[in-house]
Amino acid sequence: MDPTHTQALQQLRALLPIGLRHAQALLARCAGHPQRAAELYKSELLQVLVDKSGLSAEQAREYLHSAEYDLNRALHAIEEARFTLTQRILRKHRRNPGQAVGLIAQAIETAQALPRQYWLDFDQLAQLPPALRCFMVLHEWLAYESWEGFDSALHFHLPEALAQFRQLRQHALADTLEQAGQRQDQLRAAYTPATAPTELANLINQDPGFRTCQDAYRQLLPQLDERLVQWVEEHLEQFPT
Repeated sequence: MDPTHTQALQQLRALLPIGLRHAQALLARCAGHPQRAAELYKSELLQVLVDKSGLSAEQAREYLHSAEYDLNRALHAIEEARFTLTQRILRKHRRNPGQAVGLIAQAIETAQALPRQYWLDFDQLAQLPPALRCFMVLHEWLAYESWEGFDSALHFHLPEALAQFRQLRQHALADTLEQAGQRQDQLRAAYTPATAPTELANLINQDPGFRTCQDAYRQLLPQLDERLVQWVEEHLEQFPT
């Protein structure tokens, strides 16, 4: 490669975050002048940012300058200026409600500095603003159920979860869980204290009435992530900014 061309290429890439092939193409269009190539690149990048963001050229130029003409950094800065953290999560992950719910829960846990000893402290969750309380109680209860199982989850802050399922207008699901808890209590009361815990758990899980409740819960479960995302959209002002 011609040393003069090599030097021009190095100068251009020292001025701007540009790939090798793009830099070579720009220099070819600008008769090997790195400053001219740099100005051409800036003007092209400015038009791309204006098209992508809808900003005026003056506003877009300010973002590009602050981002040292890194287009991705400029776009990210515009997103941060326009949207809250929760909105950005929804914009990026709205088509995957489960992932969106998990990321929003992490954002709340961080923003609220919620104490965690494997599971969150429900006394602390009770102090959150209403929409956050509903979201986090249900997210934590559902995580527990997924990890520990349906029968165990009926002993994990069920009254709080039932209240929040109803707040979320998931009445059928709340009724199903309440019935499952009542049936589990009836079956436990029917056996003597001497019954081995494993045997009792097997008897409960094989009971037709209990299994009917569990099956109904499983059928209703898939809609929950979407409903939680809708809940966030309905109460954005309470969620992390």
